[in-house]
Amino acid sequence: MTTRVLVIAIVGAACGGTYGGHAQPVKPTAPSGGIEGAALPYQIVDARTGHAVDTEAFWTKLAAARAICVGEDHPNPHHHWVQLETVKQLGHRLGPGKLALGMEMVQKPFQGVLDDFAAKRIDEAALRSRTGWGDRWGYDYAFYGPTIVATVAAGGSLVALNAPDELRKKISHHGLESLTPDERAQVPELKLDDVQHRAWFDALMEGMGGSTAHSAKPEGEDANSPHDAAKDKPAMPKDHPEMPSPDRIYMVQVLWDETMADTAAKWLKANPNGHLVILAGNGHCHDSAIVNRIKRRGIAQTISIHPVLDDGEGGVAEALAKPINDYVVVLQLPPDGKPKADDQKP
Repeated sequence: MTTRVLVIAIVGAACGGTYGGHAQPVKPTAPSGGIEGAALPYQIVDARTGHAVDTEAFWTKLAAARAICVGEDHPNPHHHWVQLETVKQLGHRLGPGKLALGMEMVQKPFQGVLDDFAAKRIDEAALRSRTGWGDRWGYDYAFYGPTIVATVAAGGSLVALNAPDELRKKISHHGLESLTPDERAQVPELKLDDVQHRAWFDALMEGMGGSTAHSAKPEGEDANSPHDAAKDKPAMPKDHPEMPSPDRIYMVQVLWDETMADTAAKWLKANPNGHLVILAGNGHCHDSAIVNRIKRRGIAQTISIHPVLDDGEGGVAEALAKPINDYVVVLQLPPDGKPKADDQKP
């Protein structure tokens, strides 16, 4: 297994950033009923105060914001339904042409592909193929397709937010100093001394197994499983490629956050009447990650949302005990306490 795969796996686990270190399964398919079938009753809670928020007032407040980051655990269909509902609610309130969807899932070199899809010059199959969706993202497109289509149906734009894999790989192995002038021009301002964010990242890595989270995995193990990242590892052979340092792995995480924040802020400044819904992992969609980095670039009206399934395992209480988001969308299970049979609950 290559060190590139492992670095992306570690940063990918940080991307999910699940509260309490509850690792999630990796890359399932969407439920057979589609994301619409993953809808659940919900309540809105102000994460800073713990108070319930009137639903209509919540959507009105979101429609007044410029950037709305809606987090996800990537395999959780209920989280993706919250993202879809957000786009539908804002599309209805904002009117044609004012809404955009920014996606962690698509890297910046593929913006033209998203433009072609929004202009209905290509279909979804071409979008997936030309963005390298399967290789560069990997999670089932069906988790995202309905939200992308709903944005286009509302007359909205699609924005590729993320840094290209090639840039992340080079930085993780060789550092910023290795970049050519053209590559360095792709890197936005990186704030690497945010104490709050570094503490969050280090705590997450520790929850995955401390220093072993940065160790290579034995041949044959699933490179992307956060569960496996916390297992003890055997000594690696002498000729095994050296792993990037924790500081470089952290730099890649910051590159991810800063690139998405910078791309979002630039779109919003170029579209002063526009409103951007951002889809990103919960590990990116919180105060010290994308949110404050957008605010640092002059977009003060930025809101973050964390969907939580109220499954009795403490996730809601944890999100409120140490809030790092503006709102928690509490998704309520059916009376039997179980999602529908085909919902792949993390």
